[in-house]
Amino acid sequence: MHKNKQNRSGVLVAAAISAALAAIPVRADEVSELKAAVQALQQRLDQLEAKAQVQETTNDRQSDQIAQTRSSVGSWVSNFTWKGDFRYRNEEIQQEYVRDRNRDRLRVRAGFVAKVNDTIKTELGLSTAELGDPRSPNQTLTGENVRKQVYIDVAYAEWQPVADWKFTAGKMRYPWMRPGMSLFFDGDINPEGLAVNYAHGDFFGSAFYNILEERAQAGESTMAGGQMGWRPVIGNSKLTLGASFFALNSVQGRNTFFTLPAGSNGNTITSVAANCLTAAPCLVSDYDDLEVFAEWTLPVFGRPLAMYADYANNLAAESDLDTAYSIGAMYGKAADPHTWEFGYFYQVVEKDALFGQYIDSDWGAGNTDAQGSVIRVAYAFARNFTLNGWYHFGETNMDVATTVPGVGSVTGREYDRLQIDLNFKY
Repeated sequence: MHKNKQNRSGVLVAAAISAALAAIPVRADEVSELKAAVQALQQRLDQLEAKAQVQETTNDRQSDQIAQTRSSVGSWVSNFTWKGDFRYRNEEIQQEYVRDRNRDRLRVRAGFVAKVNDTIKTELGLSTAELGDPRSPNQTLTGENVRKQVYIDVAYAEWQPVADWKFTAGKMRYPWMRPGMSLFFDGDINPEGLAVNYAHGDFFGSAFYNILEERAQAGESTMAGGQMGWRPVIGNSKLTLGASFFALNSVQGRNTFFTLPAGSNGNTITSVAANCLTAAPCLVSDYDDLEVFAEWTLPVFGRPLAMYADYANNLAAESDLDTAYSIGAMYGKAADPHTWEFGYFYQVVEKDALFGQYIDSDWGAGNTDAQGSVIRVAYAFARNFTLNGWYHFGETNMDVATTVPGVGSVTGREYDRLQIDLNFKY
């Protein structure tokens, strides 16, 4: 429509020019030339007006088609956000006194977040895994090309009635903060139960109830806890200080929980039936962990530097092997194309310091009673496409001897693990 108005204005201008020329005393040949020029201008304006009318008709038709398409799809589509990622990993595992292992693995995750209304959302996510392993969504490439298993990874509802408060129920992501590169908790675990989170200004907190094992004939094994923290901005840096408490119920005297292969993930067990609530072997200690942590992030030469320290003590341990700590730093961030990051941390976890079900499945062979370092590097080739490298090196069976077939009782076994990942997000 705007173009039509412009063309009509052009016609009026051409007419005005013609009238003005008629009033100017000039030679006959000059008048003829000017009239010819005005006629050519008028023809060009007529062509532009006709073209604009055709374009306007086409635009109206396209607008009608878009409106019809939207009405047929339905308004519910805009309430869904689809997400997922794919990872291909090669890893080399070397542990003293056992054969080295090299394997390729896949991790595939996909799902969606659905907006129920202005205050409620739900999320459903599916993931690969081997036998539903809670600490690892990886699938090893093996089995003569058999189909790979897929499980429910997350399934929860979240209600946020006001900006400061959030309530979550279901199989959720961690409702508590985990500082830096600390591996006290495996990043792939999605706790099941209830949680409430609070954040206002520089302060944050959470309370949570995690169901570990439901039993028909005996008490459930659960974990309840809370966290509070303070994260002020100081100049161009951010400081985070926090404390957490994790109280496990009906764990002491119970059989070991989900493990691959069978075992206790490093925690102390006993074969004395009189000390067990169920058949031996069972866990010796209860786990009431008090954790304190600090994290400081600041820019250095135009890139972020994040440093952290994490400390935990099991107040209910039956032995004096009850302490864990982790310190480290990360420089840079592999996010935008052609960006990178580099990190290093050192961690010690005594045998009964942490509940073995939760600790990282790669560090220390996935067990407590270990110490060691981790180097991490990453480079982003393009948006949502990164190359990651992890190198774990240290010792397992740090304090308590283990029996190795054909070798005997050993402590301080060297442990190395190299992982190369190709990561794709969508």
